[in-house]
Amino acid sequence: MTPLIRILVRSGITFQEFAGVLKDVYVTVCAREMALPGRRMSISRVAIATGLGRREVAKIVRSEGKTKWGVWSNAGLAASVLEAWHSDPAFLAPYGYPRDLKIDGTDEVPTFEDLVRRFSTDVPHEILVGELIRVGAASLLDGGHYLRVQKRTYIPTDMTAEMIQIFSQAVRRYIETVDYNLGRGRGEAKRFDRMVYPDDGLRLVDVEIFQQEIREYLETVIQEIDQKSATYPRPARAQGEKSVQVGVGIYFYQEVSVDEPPLIESFGDIQEFEDDEIDD
Repeated sequence: MTPLIRILVRSGITFQEFAGVLKDVYVTVCAREMALPGRRMSISRVAIATGLGRREVAKIVRSEGKTKWGVWSNAGLAASVLEAWHSDPAFLAPYGYPRDLKIDGTDEVPTFEDLVRRFSTDVPHEILVGELIRVGAASLLDGGHYLRVQKRTYIPTDMTAEMIQIFSQAVRRYIETVDYNLGRGRGEAKRFDRMVYPDDGLRLVDVEIFQQEIREYLETVIQEIDQKSATYPRPARAQGEKSVQVGVGIYFYQEVSVDEPPLIESFGDIQEFEDDEIDD
C-alpha cells in the first residue's frame, strides 16, 4: 500500500476521499460476488462481511452510480487515437509509416478530426491536439495546419488526471491477473504472469546500464505485440458483437532498502498529546 498512498498524498487525495471510494468498492464487490445461489443478498450480510454499519451499506446501495469519484480524462481516447494512427491503413503512408494529418477540413484524405471521430463524437478534436502536443506525442507542422505523430503510446507528464487514470488501470489489470491465477479462474488455464530478476540483486553502478538495456529490448517487444494485436479484426459493436479488453503489461521495478527510524522520532510535538487523547 505504501507506493499507492505516496501517490495519493502527492496528488492531494485525502484519507476521507480515498476511504469513501473504498467503502463503495467493498459494498459493491461483496454484494455482487458473495451472493448465495437462489438467495437475494441482504444488507445485514454485506454489513457483516465488510465491517460497515447497515445504514451505511444501505446508503451506498441506494446511491449506486450517483456518487462521482475520480476525474474525467481523455486518457483512453488519446491512447486509441495513437494506436489507430499507427495501425489503420487509412492513416498510413507507403511502407506503413503514420502520415502527417491535416488537423481538420473537408479534404478527401482523412484528417486528424476524422481519426478522433472514429472513437468519440463528444470530445472536440482540438482538445486532443493540445493534449498530444503537451505530452510530446505529436507536433505541429506547416504553420499549425498539420499534425505529425511522434510517439506510439500515450504517457502523460506530471500528476495529471490522465496519469492517475492510467496508473489506476495498470494496477487494477495486474491485480485482476493475480486474483484470477490465485483461484478465481479454477479449472482454466492461468493467465501469463512471469517475473525475472537476479537472485542477489545488482551492484548499484550496474543498475542504470541494466535498466537501459531492458528498456531498449522491451520497446521492440512492445511494438511487436502492438502490431500483432492490430492484425485482429475489431469487434462489430454495431452488430451487437461483444468487446473484451485484453492486453500485455511490462514494467521494470527497483526496490530501495532504507533503514527508517521509529515513526515517533519524526514528530516534534508528540508529547503535547496525552495517551487518552491519542486513543480518542
